[in-house]
Amino acid sequence: MSESKQVASETAPEKEHFDLHTKGCGYLGRVRWVKPRGGGRRAEPFLACAINAVHGSVTEPAYTYFDLRVVGAECAELVERFKQDVQNDRKVFVSFRVGDIYPHLYYADVKDSETGAPGKEPRVIIKGRLLLLTHVKVDGQTAYERPKTTDVQQAAESAPLERTGTSG
Repeated sequence: MSESKQVASETAPEKEHFDLHTKGCGYLGRVRWVKPRGGGRRAEPFLACAINAVHGSVTEPAYTYFDLRVVGAECAELVERFKQDVQNDRKVFVSFRVGDIYPHLYYADVKDSETGAPGKEPRVIIKGRLLLLTHVKVDGQTAYERPKTTDVQQAAESAPLERTGTSG
């Protein structure tokens, strides 16, 4: 181990964590800046978007809706770049990688179909972090394609994290 790497590892030990990544393709939507209420370390405004992911049969696709916080400068730059296309109702189709997905329960205002009385209905969406866009097509035309990574880089990105120092 080189001396510089040894010093870095002694001063800043790596945190252990498990990655949960989802890859897919779908339609980009709801690009917006979110200003959280309240204070604290999570009170900084952040870029958010939605992706309506496509899966299943090509002839009769199903869709899964993701509400995502955009992370990383490269990803944020790309989402901002295509924000105007989304707002102009152009079809922005993306290949993506999402991390740390989780279900989020909320209640929507609804009216009873028989009586018209107002009420609340529970709904669930999938939230997560948008980590990467690899391809973007706008109205069927390729607008961005991420440069290919080397085999070594790709293996490092997709390798499972090894747990060390703990049992069980």
